Amino acid sequence: MGPLDAATLWHLPPALALGWLAFSFGRTLRRGRTPLIERIARVGGAALDPALCLYTRRLTQCWCAYLATGALLALATPLGGLWTGVGSALLFVGEHALRPRVFPGRRFPGLSQQLRDTVSVWRRGA
Repeated sequence: MGPLDAATLWHLPPALALGWLAFSFGRTLRRGRTPLIERIARVGGAALDPALCLYTRRLTQCWCAYLATGALLALATPLGGLWTGVGSALLFVGEHALRPRVFPGRRFPGLSQQLRDTVSVWRRGA
């Protein structure tokens, strides 16, 4: 089993895709940039208080680390990319359910609107 055998090549596309996503999230965390999830949260014109801005920054960091780990798993295991995809859906939906508990009394968009907002930010160039 050499470094570029068929099995290794099969793992590259999901690993590269997940690595690109991790990079896309991570680059928005640099000084002077708006974290990706804050940009998504602002699509609806919502004013974000400092606590919510910090939350979106931490959530962007979480996604970045998760996706980087997923890229490594995709290289290391046959189903790493698949499990990362399933986990991503669970993280997306789970965070959506958790957010009202972290910020009680604040209204957030529904899951389908959140998904549309996410897609619109990616289309503009995350």
